[in-house]
Amino acid sequence: MVRAGELSVETIERIIKLLQGGKSTRSVAKDVGRSQSAVSKIWSRYKQNGKVVKGKHTGRRRKTSKRQDRKLKAICLENRKYTAKQMKDKWAETGGNVCDRTVRNRLREMGFRYRKAKRKPSLIPKQKKTRLQWDEEKQSWTVDDWMKVVFSDESRICIGQGDDAGTFVWCHPNETYKDDCLKKTSKFPQSLMICGCMSAPLVLGLNFQPPYPFITESAGNGYIKKY
Repeated sequence: MVRAGELSVETIERIIKLLQGGKSTRSVAKDVGRSQSAVSKIWSRYKQNGKVVKGKHTGRRRKTSKRQDRKLKAICLENRKYTAKQMKDKWAETGGNVCDRTVRNRLREMGFRYRKAKRKPSLIPKQKKTRLQWDEEKQSWTVDDWMKVVFSDESRICIGQGDDAGTFVWCHPNETYKDDCLKKTSKFPQSLMICGCMSAPLVLGLNFQPPYPFITESAGNGYIKKY
């Protein structure tokens, strides 16, 4: 967790606003992605002196300007999969001569967290529209309707290396499922698919076959409809 003193002014103001609105420190900490102790310290400090941040104090001069910090943010949003070293090299081209640790510290001040990207299928707009249309058509189905459906699922194992290696991205706590924070998945030929399916009356065994996931529905005439 990030210490209270390292939080940005925007994050601290948001914490105070949520607490003033009646939320508990625990729920606020979960909402902003910080520890409960950090939230409690900010709230206690605010009630004591009525200020959002500490007063000015002596210390080492900040190495980067606000303009340079905005440039770093632009570099991060350009490609959230950049490592701190890669961003440092690109930042150096604009005059940001700093170390990797400074890059990480500046990004944390802006609210970014380096986390493993969520895996989601890579879909084109047409596929998204088709899936949404399918959901809307089936939202009024009854239990009896769903008992006629056979559900299938799969797991892909890449030959020679196990499952896919993780990809890390820089994102805010509320951007986990933002499009450029996801790891888009697709089907590769050099892999082993483990598939299985189930329905209300039965559960079928596992099958090893090419990647063809589907959901089927009994058409009522001895045939199966595949989606």
